[in-house]
Amino acid sequence: MRTLIVLTLLGVMAGCQGLEGDDPPGHEAGRLLHSEEVMMSRSSANAVIKRQRRSSDYYERFFQRAKSPLEVKMERCENYRPCDQLSEWVGFYQAYRRYFGPV
Repeated sequence: MRTLIVLTLLGVMAGCQGLEGDDPPGHEAGRLLHSEEVMMSRSSANAVIKRQRRSSDYYERFFQRAKSPLEVKMERCENYRPCDQLSEWVGFYQAYRRYFGPV
């Protein structure tokens, strides 16, 4: 989600840098902008966006990640159709309490 926001902001910034004066977006004195004028270099893009690395990637191949108790309860409610529909109207906690007991 953060990556999407950052990419959107970079696109807006790149579009704003291409504008000069009162010309409509994408036009400079009657000509269209080319992709080379809008794109940024790979090194400058990598300076802004960093990939999050986890140290447990190696171990997740062999051992499945344990789910939290709340995630297990949410999946239980999603698999039971009346609870799933009620959770859309009143929220997960109230729907789960109604069909399965305390959260």
